[in-house]
Amino acid sequence: MELEAVQFFKNLSDETRFRILVLLREMGELCVYHLCIALEQPQTKISRHLAMLKKGGLLQNRKEGKWVFYRLSSQASPWVMQIIESVWSNQYQLIDSMINKLILVEFPV
Repeated sequence: MELEAVQFFKNLSDETRFRILVLLREMGELCVYHLCIALEQPQTKISRHLAMLKKGGLLQNRKEGKWVFYRLSSQASPWVMQIIESVWSNQYQLIDSMINKLILVEFPV
């Protein structure tokens, strides 16, 4: 549990990974494309952070055609989900800002 806690807080300490977790808590599931738009970051950077979060057991993914969708892991420890929930509930402005970037976005062909 101690090592898991250290890894979790390392993941949470990066702003991009923090925003990914908060946004996925709000939206449920998003593809890499939408995460790039919401976070205004290049695909390579988002993919690197997603890989770290997945390796840390915080995310799950599924592939649909050429798209990869991510969501919070259902296997994460209850205390981890409690912290994510607590952080999420205090980030209204950040969440609104990211979601507003997604409102009119469609998948590219």
